[in-house]
Amino acid sequence: MRALSSFLLILTLLPLHAHARSISDVKLEEIIKVDDSGAELSLNGASLRKTYMVINTYVGGLYLETPSHDENKILETDEHRRMLFHVLLRKVTARKIAQALKDALVLNISREEQETLEPNINQFLSMFEGKLKRGDEVSIDYIPGEGTRVIIGGNNKGTVPGKQFADALLSVWVGENPVGNDFKQDILGY
Repeated sequence: MRALSSFLLILTLLPLHAHARSISDVKLEEIIKVDDSGAELSLNGASLRKTYMVINTYVGGLYLETPSHDENKILETDEHRRMLFHVLLRKVTARKIAQALKDALVLNISREEQETLEPNINQFLSMFEGKLKRGDEVSIDYIPGEGTRVIIGGNNKGTVPGKQFADALLSVWVGENPVGNDFKQDILGY
């Protein structure tokens, strides 16, 4: 009995390690680091994105420095964040993904914002080339003071400057017209 008590005491004193969350066989870490700044991001929420209600397209996760259920608060804060997605399709052109992102983006911003952000949108779209396949990962990081860094399949494709573009892009998933209402609720942690 004493050995069991000692063992349980030792377990309670060990540091807790972050576990991964699994969705559709994709593991998403609960805590990640995004760059050399040392910023730690927590998984705010994650979801499976389906197209036409039957095709598993990707698993997405929203990571934040300060987790929140409030999309307005998330967009207002000037903190690191990551929108991460794992491709579930067997194969898809990167341009097709980029075009889908652009279509969703323009649904969530005004015409004036679209005109202002046109150079940023074009720079972002140019980062998507070649093909993506099941298991590929795309990270879209907002880095305060820099902008939106895009990493596709482990390759840093560059950074689109400014917070305005980063906020507009995040609206694809948490804006007025998200890619899916259930997806939005899930990544907001509801």
